[in-house]
Amino acid sequence: MRIMTITAAVTISAFTGITYIRYASKANRNRCIPPIFHSIPNVPTWIDLISWSAWFVSVLLLCRTLPLWASIAIFYAVVLPPWELIRRRHNHRVRSLATTAGHSEVP
Repeated sequence: MRIMTITAAVTISAFTGITYIRYASKANRNRCIPPIFHSIPNVPTWIDLISWSAWFVSVLLLCRTLPLWASIAIFYAVVLPPWELIRRRHNHRVRSLATTAGHSEVP
């Protein structure tokens, strides 16, 4: 039962994190996404509330089955790498579009 609870919590947090950052990437096509969770522009409040609620539930599930330090470590190990990967990929794409738009080959 503990393994199923941990698996469910990890799945919830990973899916929510990936879905949230992909939505933020689509909502901010021409803007870089900052590394701080709560300062992403163009993301509606209701999406923030749903995402934060899902993350809270997953951390709560992890805390009920594991010690606090292990719960936080697993949560961040699951959420942060895909978040950072998608954020950096998006920011790289935005910066490369900005630099290619500034250097046109036609005089």
